[in-house]
Amino acid sequence: MNIKLETITHPKASTLLSDRLRDLIVSGSVKPGETLPPERELVATSGLSRGSVREALKILETEGLVEVRLGRAGGSRVTVPKRAGLVRSVETYLRANSIGLRELLDCRIAIEPMLARLCALNRTEPELEHLHALHRDFMETLTDVKRYRSLNFEWHRCIARASRNDPLIALMEAISAPILAASGFERATSPITRQSAVRAHQEILGAIERQDAEAAAKAMERHLSAYSGIVDRISGED
Repeated sequence: MNIKLETITHPKASTLLSDRLRDLIVSGSVKPGETLPPERELVATSGLSRGSVREALKILETEGLVEVRLGRAGGSRVTVPKRAGLVRSVETYLRANSIGLRELLDCRIAIEPMLARLCALNRTEPELEHLHALHRDFMETLTDVKRYRSLNFEWHRCIARASRNDPLIALMEAISAPILAASGFERATSPITRQSAVRAHQEILGAIERQDAEAAAKAMERHLSAYSGIVDRISGED
């Protein structure tokens, strides 16, 4: 009988410990603000070396689940991961894997109509006033491409933040910088597309002001799909 077996691997001891501690934290057994047992206690109860315990704590620190403080009054305090950490992780993944502009624009089309919908439902009056102010500045920068791009993305990010949906906000923020840096974005930003963007923003903003969630989502999808089509056409000409 010819039996083929895959290689059997054993996870590192530090990984096993970090997995167990992570489960305690995310399940709520250990709450934010509380302190994990000191290193010497973790060494004694786990049977692992001090080096493995420190490595496990370092893993949790990298994930934003603990803050490790050194010294006699130190320890590992449980924390809640911040949105900025998720943004950095996703942005690093996108850049390291050289994700192209086409895929990034698909992400925007998938995410931003929902953000516009939620913004229309959840935005406050100060947030609406800020969106109007950005839009007024946006209309005055049609000949300044660098500032135009900066205000354009800030306007979209403000819509995202007003949605009150943290995971979607993180995804939107993560893909913004790679899109700005992507080759092809600037080529698709012509005087005609800038004028079209102003009109599209005005339509989206009007729906948000009326708190018409469906209209805001549809207008955002039309806006992003139109721009995506321009990028496709330019790419096809290369």
